[in-house]
Order: sequence, then C-alpha cells, then structure tokens
Amino acid sequence: MSNQSLTGNPVRLSGLLAGAAAMLVFPFLSSCRHDDPNAERPEFVEVYEHPDSLTPLSAASVSVRKGEATFYVKTNVEVTPRWQDAETKPWASVTRFEKIKDDLYELQLTYAKRYNIPYYTRRSGTLMLTAPDLSLGSYLPVHQGLTARLSSDMSWSKYGSSDPRKLDGKISSEWSATDKNRGWESTVIDGREEAYLYGKNGYLMLGSGDGYGADLLTPYVDDLHRDTLIVLSFRAVAYTDLDGNKDANKLTVEVVGGGVIRDFEAQGTTKIEFEAPYYDLNSEKFPSDMWDEGQFLVGIVGTDTNPLTSNTRIRFTAGSLSPVPGKPNRIFLDNVYLRKITSNKHVQDEDLFLLNGGKSGRDTVFQKDDDNQ
Repeated sequence: MSNQSLTGNPVRLSGLLAGAAAMLVFPFLSSCRHDDPNAERPEFVEVYEHPDSLTPLSAASVSVRKGEATFYVKTNVEVTPRWQDAETKPWASVTRFEKIKDDLYELQLTYAKRYNIPYYTRRSGTLMLTAPDLSLGSYLPVHQGLTARLSSDMSWSKYGSSDPRKLDGKISSEWSATDKNRGWESTVIDGREEAYLYGKNGYLMLGSGDGYGADLLTPYVDDLHRDTLIVLSFRAVAYTDLDGNKDANKLTVEVVGGGVIRDFEAQGTTKIEFEAPYYDLNSEKFPSDMWDEGQFLVGIVGTDTNPLTSNTRIRFTAGSLSPVPGKPNRIFLDNVYLRKITSNKHVQDEDLFLLNGGKSGRDTVFQKDDDNQ
C-alpha cells in the first residue's frame, strides 16, 4: 500500500507511525482494503484554512494569546475529530464540529494562551480526524509560538543573590571557565582592565556604580543565516538604591553582523534606544515582580542589502562605553530570546512584531485585559 505524509491529506494509519514519528505516535492498526495496493482511494479527509481554499493545510499556527481557530474539513466519510499534545493538561480542544454542507464540515479549535508571562517559544499538538474502521485519517500539526534560535533565561548565572538591591554580583572576568565559554561577550573600555559586566543570581547586570557603561553581545547562532524575520525578546530594568536614588536608565539595542531594526527597515537602521523602567522597591511582591514592567520586544529583518548572517549578534549597551565615566547607568538584563518568524506556503507563523502594534519597545502582547488574565 502507498502512504502519504502528514500533509492534511488522507493517510493510511499504518503510515502514521513513520510519518509522525518526529511528533507523536498513535496506536492505530490498519489493514489493506484494496486488491490493488497502488489504487487511489475514493475516501478522503482534508483540512483547509477556508472553505474555498484549493490546497489542503500541511500545518497551521494559532495565536500565542488564547482564542479560537476555525478549520474546514472536506471528507466523504464519517470522521471523529480529536486533539492531542504533550502537555499534562492539553492546551487545546475541539469545541465544535458541524456539517455545513455535503462533504464539508466546520471545526472550531479552542486554545489556551501560550504562557502567563511573555514566553513565546513554540509548542505543538496534532488535530486528528480519523475513520478507524476504514484505516483512514488526516493529522494536522498545529503550532503555537515561534521556533527559538537563541534561548537564555540566564539560569546559568549563579553569582550573588537574586535581590537587585544587593550589589553582590561577580564581574565577568571572575566567572567560571564554563560560563566564560558560553559565547556571551563584553567590551573592555579603553584604559580599563576589564568589562563592567556582572553575573547575578539568575540574571546579569551591565554597568558600574562609578559611572562606566557596559555592553553584552549574544553568542553566535549559525542558523540565523537561514532567516529573514526574527524577533528579539528580553527583559530589562534599571537600578534603584535602598534610598530610592535612581541610576540613568538608557539601554541601546543594536544588530551587528547583518540585519536591521524592523521599525526602520527603509532607512537601514541597526540601532534602537530604550528607557528601561525602574523596579518598585515599595511593592509587596518585590523582588519577584521586579521585571513586570520591563518586558521588551524588538523586530529584526534581513534585507537585500543587509541580510541576516551566521555572524548576526545583538549588542545590549547600558550607558556609554566612553573612557570618561558619567552618571551610573546600571541595567539588569534577563530572558534573552531570538525567535524566527516563518512565512511560506507551508507555515504562516504569527508575527509577534505586528501583534505588538508593529513597533519595537515594551511588550504589550500579554497586556492584562478581560480576555487574557
């Protein structure tokens, strides 16, 4: 018998074990129903984005915010819809499956938000439409979130305490050999002996108390040369001492080695500046809520004249790298992620940059509202 792959087209269930081994394994058995193993089956099950679409879906993406997605199932047999994923509590379910005309059904998939805080790395599940008695089925991979090219929650940084009020971090020149070799780099200012990058417990600090700035370069990611659109997410807050005195809060994000800031694609600009918020010393939840107002998203695009490359990196700079110190400008930095946005005939990822209002800056994707608490 001939089998088709996971394309949303009819497949014999015996072919599922090979075709879906990378995602899920389903315990179905099949038997050959035709004398001619090469004969095309008259039964079909296909999933479409729209009822008038000409090409069945091979995969689908849903929003990172909770909601509902509608699919259209074309089939000439009775099928049972089910959802399966690897979560302890499934993150999606089939909530409606109605026949709207001959051989056409409308299916509603209801799904939860990706996470309770800004976290957008992809998770996947499978929409299954099966007719077990006929050894027939269609299996559609459904994705939520984006594939990560670089992921660092800074949990490897085990220096000092997690309390930002305590300046007990360790300067990067004194990190362990393992941590020095993770690929993160910082510039030594002219005339100084070491870079003013510090490891804290679960995050990093850029800048010194006597007014020297610091930068941080992300590790190299070879696969970035395959991408055109990526989105950077991170969190950053500025230092406040125990008496309530605030540092300057300038933070610059720069794309080096290829690519431009998406907000300024036409101009080819590679740098954007932000003001990091300050944590609230008087909060009853401090320091667990220190990052709440410091979530950022930055859109990055490869252009014809400045494409993304294997040398593309992100440089974060707190304050100035001038050899003359200024006002202290210490910035705490955490959760640095680079994720690709795939857009082709097979997969149309959700564009987080557009979901953020089409601009880089504070992450508003998960702003609290009645629908997304």
